[in-house]
Amino acid sequence: MAGVLGPALRFRVVRHEVALGAPLRVAVVSDLHFGFAANTAARAALVRARVMALAPDLVVFLGDIAGGLRGPGKVARVDAGCAALAGYAAPLGCYAVLGNHDWDDDPAARARRDGPNRATALLEAAGWRVLENEALDLGPVWLAGLGSQRAFRTGAWRHIGRDDAAVLDGVPEGKPLILLAHEPDVFPDLADRAMLVLSGHTHGGQVRLFGRALVAPSRHGTAYALGHYREGRRQLVVSGGLGCSTIPLRVGIEPEITLVTLVP
Repeated sequence: MAGVLGPALRFRVVRHEVALGAPLRVAVVSDLHFGFAANTAARAALVRARVMALAPDLVVFLGDIAGGLRGPGKVARVDAGCAALAGYAAPLGCYAVLGNHDWDDDPAARARRDGPNRATALLEAAGWRVLENEALDLGPVWLAGLGSQRAFRTGAWRHIGRDDAAVLDGVPEGKPLILLAHEPDVFPDLADRAMLVLSGHTHGGQVRLFGRALVAPSRHGTAYALGHYREGRRQLVVSGGLGCSTIPLRVGIEPEITLVTLVP
């Protein structure tokens, strides 16, 4: 019952420790999906208060403000929810990437197969810097944001992405690097260098039985559905996120804020 009612009633903080460069606390918010009535502006304000109480050095949002059941109230819910995203603050800043729903659920952007889109405008109005295939030197770490790998649906299992892995070419080798990628699909294809990839998108499978995801919207299936993964010098943390898509429930996985602590 808790797994089913979780989206409407509560969320948890899930913590991971990653060995990478300078000590930092990174708060991760993902997959809010304000299209669903359960994810209200009031709930988003509670999430913000909990994140701020964690005293993070850096706050990141991994995409998908949109998505969920369609209907006349959806746009109003998304607008109200994004207004509640204002007020986040951290010493190193607040940064976001866009998710697949932020592109494909925007009729004008979908028609153009290009930006600008509403999600970027809403996030920037709330004080977030949106990174689309862009890398920044934050001092203790480099931060890069990858465009969505599944931005526009072209068929039942086909998508056009807006991702460009060349975004990492300008990051000096040996520097601590955090890559924000809404979908975790890119992880095994990246060069073997010291980096941390932060992803959402999967909702941990959204339905989990006996601790395992049944399906995940990834070309790797459930291989990177939830949690902390290590391959060579690369590490990946997949957040279970806070919302739902396709079906308005979660089973076996509570919505989560993810706190990643970097240690030398």
